[in-house]
This record gives sequence, C-alpha cells and structure tokens, in this order.
Amino acid sequence: MKKCSSQVRRWIAMGIVSGSALVASSAAADVTLAETDGWTISTNGRVNAFVSHVWGDNRPAGLESLNWVGFNEATDAAEATPENDIRKTRIRSGYVPSNFALMASKQLSPNLKVLARVEIGIQITTLSPSSVGDHTWMEPRDTYLDLSGGWGGLRAGRAFGLFGRGNLFMNYELGHAYGLGFPCSYTSIFGGACGHVGFGTIYPDHRAQITYSTPKLGNVVQASVGVFDPRTVPTKAFVQTPLPRVEGEITADYHPRKGWGVKAWTNGMWQSVSTTAEVTDPATMQPRKDTFSLTAYGVGAGVQGDFGPIQVGATGHMGQGMDGFSLFTFNPVVVSLSPAQSYQAKFRPTKAYLVQAAGHFTENAWLSLGFGQSLFDRVEGDAPITTLDQPPLLRRQTGISGGLYYRVTQVVFGLDYFRANWGFDDRSITPPSSAPPGTAYGIVQSKQTVQTINAGVTLEW
Repeated sequence: MKKCSSQVRRWIAMGIVSGSALVASSAAADVTLAETDGWTISTNGRVNAFVSHVWGDNRPAGLESLNWVGFNEATDAAEATPENDIRKTRIRSGYVPSNFALMASKQLSPNLKVLARVEIGIQITTLSPSSVGDHTWMEPRDTYLDLSGGWGGLRAGRAFGLFGRGNLFMNYELGHAYGLGFPCSYTSIFGGACGHVGFGTIYPDHRAQITYSTPKLGNVVQASVGVFDPRTVPTKAFVQTPLPRVEGEITADYHPRKGWGVKAWTNGMWQSVSTTAEVTDPATMQPRKDTFSLTAYGVGAGVQGDFGPIQVGATGHMGQGMDGFSLFTFNPVVVSLSPAQSYQAKFRPTKAYLVQAAGHFTENAWLSLGFGQSLFDRVEGDAPITTLDQPPLLRRQTGISGGLYYRVTQVVFGLDYFRANWGFDDRSITPPSSAPPGTAYGIVQSKQTVQTINAGVTLEW
C-alpha cells in the first residue's frame, strides 16, 4: 500500500518540475545554443540539492485503512520510534527539482511564431533508501508546441493546467522557488517537493491539452481556455469520461516599472465522470443497469502586489473532485467515505486559502513567510461522528512556512522551515473495559503535526 501512497505524491511532485519553465526567475534567462536558418535553439534549467530533516507525530490511530490521509510515512511499525514519532533525513532535490529544457523557436511569418519545448526533470536522491542499485527518478515533463501571433496563442501538448496555476505560481514567487517546503514524501521520492501544495494551494494538474490564449488587452489582461485529458476516480470505479475536462483562466498584470505593480487572476475547471452499476428497478423489481455521474468543478482566484522590497499575495480556491493536493487523486477523502453503495458516492466540497509575503533585505537576500489551510466538508455518505470505531474524518490541513534565501549571481542558497498539521473530527471508539457501566462510547481526539527543516543550494541558467 505504501507504493500507491508514493504514486499519489508522485503526480503532485512531478508537476512542480514545470514551475521553473512557466515562472521565469529574475536572474535566469534562456541560453542560446545555436541559430540557423531562422531557428533559435536554446536551453534553461537548474540543478539543486537539499538536506531535508523531518520530525513529528506518526499518523493517528484509526487511519490504518485510509492510506494517503495524513503524513503517511510510518505505516510500518518499525519506521516509528518507541514514542510513536517519526524522524528522518534525506538528501534530495527541492520544490522544483533539477531539470533541463530545450526549446526550438522560429518566426515562420509576420503573424506566426512557433516554439517547441521539451523538459526533463531529475530527482537527485535514490527513490527509496532500501533500493538496490541507487536508481532515481527522471522523466520528461513539458512536451508542447506553441503557435503565437497577433491573434493570440495556441498550446498543444503536455503542460500545466489552468485551474490553480496562478495560485501555484504565487507560492513559487513568494515562497519556495529556491526552497522545499512540505516534502510530499520521504520514504519514496520521485519529483519535486510540495511547497504549500496541500496546505492552501493545489497542484494544477499536468495534463495533455489544447489551449487557446487571447492577445493581451492593453498589454495587461489575457484570457485562456482549453480542453484537457480527463481523469477518473478509481477508488469508486467512476472511470467513464465521455468528455474532456475544460479549464479557463483570466489574468491581469500591471507593472508600470520593475519591482512595482500588481497582478490578479481567476481560474476554473469542470469535468464529469461516470460509472455503470446494476440496480433494482422499483417498478418491476427486476435488475437493470444505470449510469451514475459525478461532476467535479473548481474556482480559484488571487492577487499579488509588488512594492519594491516587499511582496505580498493571497490566493484561494473552492470546488469538489479534489483533495488538498490535486484533482481526482487516490485519496479517499475526495468522495464520501461510507456510501451505502460505491456508485452513491458524492464528491466532497473543499476550499483552501494561502497568504504569503516576501521581504528583501538587499537585492540578493530575502525572507519569505506563509500561512495556508485546505478545508474539507462533511458530505452525505460519511459515517456520523458517533459511529463506533470509524476512521477519523480529515477536516483540515494547515501549513506554516518561513525561509531565508541569498543569491550569488546564478546560485541561490536557501534555508526553509515548514510546519504541517492535520486536523480531524473526533473519533468514537468502543469504551474500554475500565469505563463506567453504561458508557456508550469513548471520544478520541485525533491530530498529526510534522515539521521539516531544509537547507540547500540551487544553480539556474
């Protein structure tokens, strides 16, 4: 089961690879490798390494049947200390792992430019400390074609989605571009870390797509809309996807001079997913097959202000069909936990918010701070709190972050801290034999707190 848990974190972490491609660093620029016959071949990327130490609580009792809820790194009893704590250290890549990208671009006509991009992400650490052969993670991420002109732009290929994209970029710019944040996982490490993903913002889903973007109105406002490869809900067998996922985004960016200005964004997504199940016809009392559908949707927004040495931002999203980290994950909290039949499962409404600030002591030294929460509602099909010996229901994930960074030309040294807390509904348990006669149930409060400190260095070009 631990392998599946790592797969969920893998989806999230691998997508962070593309953050460096879509949010340009103030110090890094594409390096031109060759120019021939109108084509420009260029590259960008980064190499980094972090010492990352985590310590804190093991998962609360009662979650044994719910993988992916809480920090799921000590499912084996031997991984926890005698005090039932966890404490581990890894040497790994950061929020954005090491990556290498190649671009080829050409102005085909006065109103048509073409650009192709292929990016490979590399995690420096061994996938698992118990792995033989020290194999690691390496995988192509961005693979897309951009066509652009006065009419706008068309992207076809694999890249970030639009829902949650601006939210994630704010976390990159104001928080963890050169840090690590929440580690996502420790036992098996694939792509990058999570930063504040899961604790106030969501990974925008790295999917195959065809997306159109308008020209910038007044060089400020731009709208994008696209169709995306849909995703299913395998935990409840909702695996029919007759239509693609639809996502959209509107951005506004006004910076009258370097380092001063404001940008805002709003985004959304919609997708339907279905399953077929055999039910009893109430009129004939004979079995028949019916289709049952769930609709996932989300709306996000944010604003970020740059005021010289101070940057502040706030973002949030709400919807259903997601956990705190991503859309359509294996995490059981995505849907109701105890429906009478699996086809009666309901998507769980969720919402999240994140506030961050960065302050520059000098041009090359800065501090970042962040606070975020992801919140989960109760939904039809969840067992009542008074149901004996049920797993505690996850209701919130809270993250507090801080970091110090120092740049020496194209090298950045980083030291960051992240405190992650999971809050649950109270759990009703069968009373112990020592309880007073007539006691119907006992109440257990469940929570988990894990802290991480990370120190590392990043070279970018």
